[in-house]
Amino acid sequence: MLTGFYTIASGLMAQQKKLETEGNNIVNAQTPGYRTQRVTAVPFDQELYSRLENGTSSEIGYASPATIVKNQTTRFNVDNIKQTDRNMDVAIDGNGYFTIAGSDGKKYITRNGGFDVDSSGYLELPDYGHVLGTDGQPIHVGDTNFTVLSGGTVLNSSGQQVGTIMLTTPADDAELTQYSNGMFAAPANAQTGAAGAGVSLRQKSLESSNVDLNREVSMMMEAQTSLQSCSSALQIYDAVNQKSASQIASL
Repeated sequence: MLTGFYTIASGLMAQQKKLETEGNNIVNAQTPGYRTQRVTAVPFDQELYSRLENGTSSEIGYASPATIVKNQTTRFNVDNIKQTDRNMDVAIDGNGYFTIAGSDGKKYITRNGGFDVDSSGYLELPDYGHVLGTDGQPIHVGDTNFTVLSGGTVLNSSGQQVGTIMLTTPADDAELTQYSNGMFAAPANAQTGAAGAGVSLRQKSLESSNVDLNREVSMMMEAQTSLQSCSSALQIYDAVNQKSASQIASL
């Protein structure tokens, strides 16, 4: 009798995870460079079902009594690059990620180029950390009147070269860990260096997120409806079990 509880509970957990993921996508719809996430649910291990009738047993077939969340995937398609006319905004036109030295001592990668200059004159991604150059060190620009050339070379307000923005390109088969704010953990086997062929940096521009709000809201409503259906089914199944225990057992 407990099989039904496990089946419904697995559905509840899968839909709850979908709701959380869709909600995070909607919250980050305006986060520059954010990448949409998707939950992939698959059937649990299949079981052989049989039928007992008139003292004889016959096989019905295979089925799965539960659903589990297999993984959470990320859509990496590049979205629109929009001009902002803000000098500290930089967008990547092509493959690659900016490399950020986090305040927690870890390295992160992101497509979010909404930079700023900290009180010490270093180029930073606000609230996250310093932007690294190809030498592995933070880039000191001095003030906000710096220039970023298409190849990633950074010039200060005096026209002197102060560094080159490092771009990180993960391997095609790399599994990136994305955090809720659109930042990714820097993979160990990624290629790092200056912008390569077919890649350029565009100053005074930002890449928007690839979240389709209409689709996300629709999918969130669908997951909410499924969650409510599972909740109702759980109540019905519980009532059936209570009658089985109190009424049928008393016969």
